[in-house]
Amino acid sequence: MSELFGFDAFSPREIAERVETTGVAKARLPVLSMLILSVLAGAFIGLGALYFVVVRSDPSLGFALKQVLGGMAFALGLILVIVAGAELFTGNNLLVMAWADRKISTWNSCAVGLLYARGT
Repeated sequence: MSELFGFDAFSPREIAERVETTGVAKARLPVLSMLILSVLAGAFIGLGALYFVVVRSDPSLGFALKQVLGGMAFALGLILVIVAGAELFTGNNLLVMAWADRKISTWNSCAVGLLYARGT
């Protein structure tokens, strides 16, 4: 199928298998690593939100420029999460696919680390 479209196109079954494989790998992360990566994710998202507020509260910018720059500033936090490989809770919700297929026994999440980062 990749020859047809010129890029990697996966069937729904292949996508489910990849998500399950990723879920198993995430579930087997050590607890300390998961906690540290989730605290980093919370800090990065908080940094992006802080920059968003700073840009949006600048009275010298026009409405449209505030919208665009605010979106770019918040996207910085998401980019930092991806580049650093941090663990967001929303990404760990894909563990359900591996849990439903009985490849993992517990549904490990990083909510505690994100809540800790939010509180600091």
